[in-house]
Amino acid sequence: MFPLGLVAFPGSVVPLRLFEPRYLALHEHLVLNDDKFGIVLIERGSAEAGGSDERFDMGTLMSSVRSAVLDDGTVIVIAVGQERIRIHEWLEPDPFPRAVVERLDQPTTDPSTDALVNECRWLLHSVFEVASELGADTSDVDLTLAEDTVSAMYDIAHIAPLQEIDQQRILEQDLASQAAEILRTELHGLVEMLEFERNGR
Repeated sequence: MFPLGLVAFPGSVVPLRLFEPRYLALHEHLVLNDDKFGIVLIERGSAEAGGSDERFDMGTLMSSVRSAVLDDGTVIVIAVGQERIRIHEWLEPDPFPRAVVERLDQPTTDPSTDALVNECRWLLHSVFEVASELGADTSDVDLTLAEDTVSAMYDIAHIAPLQEIDQQRILEQDLASQAAEILRTELHGLVEMLEFERNGR
């Protein structure tokens, strides 16, 4: 398990730079045994720096697709989110963080899901359009989304400049329309904030 200061979603591509001994040990384990690991958001504390922390109990199962050892001994891992997981129990963190987890089903959809996610698609483009007008360099932002509705929703939540706590709220929803409603609200707020800044110039 990687307790981190970020939220990963199913379908997210996440680059990780590993340098702590416990995470280098975890990387070695992944190479020799299995490419799967979990990412969970730190709620409070500083586990990334080796301190104590409190963690959310829902995260994402990741699959390592590429890794490289750098000259200074650190490791770069590129991983892709597979599915949501719920942590039932944290085990002794020796030699690296471990947990008993449950794999969760994809959120269920209802008739309102498609319309909500389509609105989120439009809002995402609006966020980066206005940000570009304000001078932000958005040339490297890839707004390509998955065709599947739930996967597209997670893509939007991953791409958009949201707070981690709001991303976590989206990840935790078992009903896709509820997750999309949270996403739409946050994107609306971003667009309004950016437009207020633009109009005030």
